Amino acid sequence: MVDGLCKTGNIDQAIKLLKDMEKGNCKPNIVMYSAIIDGLCKDNQIPKAQNLFEEMISKGVAPDVFTYSSIIQGVCSLGMWKDAESYVNKMVNSRVSPNVVTFSIMIDALCKDGKTEKAQILLELMSTRSVRPNVVTYNSLIDGLCNLGQWKEATKLFDLMIERGVEPNIIIYNALMDGYCLHNRMDEATKVLHSMVVRGCEPDVISYSILINGYGKAKKLNEAMQIFEDMRSNGLPRGVITYNSLIDGLCKVGRIAPAQELFMEMQARGPSPDVYTYNIFLDGLFTNGSYEEAMDWMAYLMITCANQTTWMKRETL
Repeated sequence: MVDGLCKTGNIDQAIKLLKDMEKGNCKPNIVMYSAIIDGLCKDNQIPKAQNLFEEMISKGVAPDVFTYSSIIQGVCSLGMWKDAESYVNKMVNSRVSPNVVTFSIMIDALCKDGKTEKAQILLELMSTRSVRPNVVTYNSLIDGLCNLGQWKEATKLFDLMIERGVEPNIIIYNALMDGYCLHNRMDEATKVLHSMVVRGCEPDVISYSILINGYGKAKKLNEAMQIFEDMRSNGLPRGVITYNSLIDGLCKVGRIAPAQELFMEMQARGPSPDVYTYNIFLDGLFTNGSYEEAMDWMAYLMITCANQTTWMKRETL
């Protein structure tokens, strides 16, 4: 019942029930305490979760690995690293062994905070404790490394993961491709796409959009347009972000005609252009000297009540 209340967001009722049980003969057990602590952490009520954690211990109820994992995830979400380390130390001193979930929580939080070196140390610590990293563990670290531009380290970790028998998922492939694209290493990014197909992992909309954006920034628009057409051939929906990436790339190399065709295609068939589409397209027209056409589009957008936050490069007039 306590678990059900927490999962439906009725944490206050769950706490009330817990307090009533503490006063009666039927004392709450570790499962009940853990469910409420987990619920409080997910509701971002970390101080309350910490207080309940200490209260539970004072009543002679020993935390288990689930309890520790929940409270560690809670404090990590707020960047409370000293608290997280303190809970890990308590955990080890209490002879409660951290499991793959516990380690993955800390690695993910460290990576999101840019602390990839500490995250890699934890990954090695998992091996010494005979805890096998899973795909979630590797995903957090590879994504964190790619976000910091450390694509070489990410590639080594990717290879190590496969060597250890952990099969990459779509999220890892996409993170690695994005890391390569951010550093204009499009050949490597394309190889990742081919690798995922060979290993039976079907690319999704995000996979193709990452490559289109990468090729656009690298000014390799023929390749970007080919991938755009591949999406159509494979029956994948091409969302507004995908269109925006391609239109932006085309405009930046002065290929206004195909950019305009895509813009009009969006208006005719969808997805509907958003404010970024208008900004990209109008900026492209002005930058490439198509002032009259840009003004015509501005007038059209005003008539059709387009978003008034659309930006115009007035200094080019």
